[in-house]
Amino acid sequence: MLPNNDTVLKFRCQSKDDDLGDQTLNVGGEFNFSFHWHAFGGTVFYCHFYWGPKQQTFDIVNSDISNGCERTDIVTNHYDCFWMVQGDGFYFAGHNSPPAYVKKHIWD
Repeated sequence: MLPNNDTVLKFRCQSKDDDLGDQTLNVGGEFNFSFHWHAFGGTVFYCHFYWGPKQQTFDIVNSDISNGCERTDIVTNHYDCFWMVQGDGFYFAGHNSPPAYVKKHIWD
């Protein structure tokens, strides 16, 4: 988790077709969204994160990342992927239970 202080996490996530808008999270907050996975053309969502003077941009969903996600519905092609933001970086897991989270990115 991010240190418990007054600095909120700000971010914006989007794909070629969808812009999820500017978001703000306090410590312990959650953000969830759903989308339709395009199996042949691929789906890419990227986010730009801001936390005080730190920032980072990376894909949160793409064909490589989806391989690590948990497929929860074969009919609708639904996957669950989880990202956790901490003071030292960004952690990914295919399911939402420790110790599955693996550090993937650091803050710039």
